Amino acid sequence: MSAEDHYIPELPHADHPHNDGIGEEDNPIPPWWWWSFFATILFAAFYIPYFTLTGWSQVLQYTQQVEQAKAIARTSAPATPDTNPFHGNVAAIAEGQQVFTTICAACHKPDGSGLIGPSLIDPYWKYGDADHDLFLTVSKGRPGGMPAWESQLGGDKIWKALAYAETLPKSAQPGLGSPDYAPPAGTAPTANPAPAPAPGS
Repeated sequence: MSAEDHYIPELPHADHPHNDGIGEEDNPIPPWWWWSFFATILFAAFYIPYFTLTGWSQVLQYTQQVEQAKAIARTSAPATPDTNPFHGNVAAIAEGQQVFTTICAACHKPDGSGLIGPSLIDPYWKYGDADHDLFLTVSKGRPGGMPAWESQLGGDKIWKALAYAETLPKSAQPGLGSPDYAPPAGTAPTANPAPAPAPGS
């Protein structure tokens, strides 16, 4: 069977030429298409200079929105007290002892002299020993090993643990973590306390 056997004759059309059965029309472009076309050109005439000359970008807008959200979060978050609300509170100190024994003693030893973490009973405090500074250290964590405990313990338990830590017998000698710390004779020197395990690990 030859290709000519499959040829389908084109239907005659008086006004429009046809090719392979496909008619070629010459209808006018719809008005809505022209309006859309010119609107696109008009939009580009304003958008391109605005985008290139003002410095606007999606990344910049996103960064600004993130900063605004952080600012709102800071203003809406409850303020951290400047002083420990459980100073001298016997019941709170007893609860704090349980928290300290369960959580803190693993790194700082039950007497606070330091093991993996630094000493809590010597005069040296790298990030400050004011109540506010101590709370931030425990709640938010510090670089080099101190994890953040705020999400696991909450503010009250942290304050109570700090209230208990205040009752530990203090030492005037530089302790573990202090720049002037000298390990006892016969023990291996510790350059820096090792990172503490993360909460929940």
